[in-house]
Amino acid sequence: MILRFLHNFLFYLYTLISFFVGIALALCFAAFSKDKIKTFQMAAQLWSRLLIFFSGVKVTTQGLENIPPDQPMILVSNHQSAADIPILLAYLPVHFRFAVKKELFSIPIFGWYLREADHFSVDRQAVLSAYKILTQMIRILKAGGKVLIFPEGTRSWDGTLGKFKRGSLMAAFQSGAPVIPVAISGSFNILPRGAKLFKPVKVKLSVGKPVYIRTQEEYDRKIEEVREAIARML
Repeated sequence: MILRFLHNFLFYLYTLISFFVGIALALCFAAFSKDKIKTFQMAAQLWSRLLIFFSGVKVTTQGLENIPPDQPMILVSNHQSAADIPILLAYLPVHFRFAVKKELFSIPIFGWYLREADHFSVDRQAVLSAYKILTQMIRILKAGGKVLIFPEGTRSWDGTLGKFKRGSLMAAFQSGAPVIPVAISGSFNILPRGAKLFKPVKVKLSVGKPVYIRTQEEYDRKIEEVREAIARML
C-alpha cells in the first residue's frame, strides 16, 4: 500500500508539472504554427502518451486500421473510467475534439487550453445544451475534423456497457460522417468512481469497422448496431 501511494503521489506530481511545461511548449510552437488547434491537439496526444507510460498502465490495441485516413468521423466509445480520455488521446492515431463539462472551462489555464484546442462544453442543466453540442459537432465535421463522443452520457458505475442516448448519433446522420465504434476494456479497474488511488492494470483498446447512417428510418437500428459492435469488442 505504501509503494502504491508513493507511485500515485509521484505520478500526480509529474502530471501537474508536465501539464504546465507542456502548455508553455505548446504556446511556443503555436506562435509559429499555421494551425494552432492542431498544435494543441498534438501536444495533448504526446502528453497523454507520457502519462500512460509513467502510470504503468499497459495498453494493447487492435483494429486501428479500421479508422479511415484523412476524413471527418465520429469516434464512439464506451466510458468506463476517468482514464479513458488520456488512453484515447494517446492511442488513437487521429486528432479529435470532445465534449467537456462546462465547469472545467472555468479552471484557470486548463479551461483556456480546452478552448484553444477547440473542445466544446456541455451543460447538463441547460435545456438547449444538446442542440448547441450538435451544432458544434456538425461544424467540426463539415470542416473535416474528428469528434469523440461517449453515447452512454456518463461513466459506468460498474464497468458494464450502458444504454446509448437516442440523440447521440444525430450528428452522424446530419453530416454523413462515418461512425467508428471504439471499445475500452479494463480501464474501469484503473480508477473506478470514488476511488482515490489508481491501479496500473492492463487495458485493451479495440476499433470496429465504420458504420454509416444514411436514412432517418434506419437511425435507431444503426444506434443499436454501433452499441453491439462495441459490446462484442469488450
